Amino acid sequence: MTPAATRFGAAAIAVCVLLQFATARAETASGARWRIGVGPMIGGLAFDPTLDNYRWDVTPAVQTGAQAMVFRDRFATGARVWVANTMQATGIPGETQAPRVNLTAVEWVGQGRIVSYRGVELWGALHGGRMFLAYDPDQMTFDPGAGAPVTVSFDSISEWDYGFGIEIRGDLTAQLALALQAEHTSFSLDTAHRSGSEIVESRDRFDQWSLRLQAAWLWNLD
Repeated sequence: MTPAATRFGAAAIAVCVLLQFATARAETASGARWRIGVGPMIGGLAFDPTLDNYRWDVTPAVQTGAQAMVFRDRFATGARVWVANTMQATGIPGETQAPRVNLTAVEWVGQGRIVSYRGVELWGALHGGRMFLAYDPDQMTFDPGAGAPVTVSFDSISEWDYGFGIEIRGDLTAQLALALQAEHTSFSLDTAHRSGSEIVESRDRFDQWSLRLQAAWLWNLD
């Protein structure tokens, strides 16, 4: 997805959320209810294909987590945490060892209901937070074949992320809801790669996509 398309999509979702929030405020006097929804989520995470240039395994990964939201009519806000992992090769010729990259994100989520039909609701969503990358193991020793073994340390990384998405949600019972979430997330990393005989360092932006199921147990607050 191009940066322009990303900005357009985020702006469109933001407008929908704001419009729905305004509508919710107008409906407050007509029996509005506060609800809390908490539950797990599971799905798939598709990495940016360009991460393959940095020896990441970009095969889609399992993504799991949990989300807690507060609902008020057509508006909702809350927080979530999710985890996923992949592998990153070292690039050392003949070396098969590779550390695992563990991704953990803690994010704020804001949602606005766009439309509802026969108990099925379509929501627009914005999210942003902090993503943490940790390597396992965080230190490895390699034998280059000539000279002493080389020990390489893999430092952990933390970066801001943000994105937008849509959610299709339906209440299965008065206390249980099920949602299908589709999201786009963007983040930046400091990178280094070889260009001829030189090592080029830069800061690059990457995109990833998620498709998840989320179950939520619901409690009414009024």
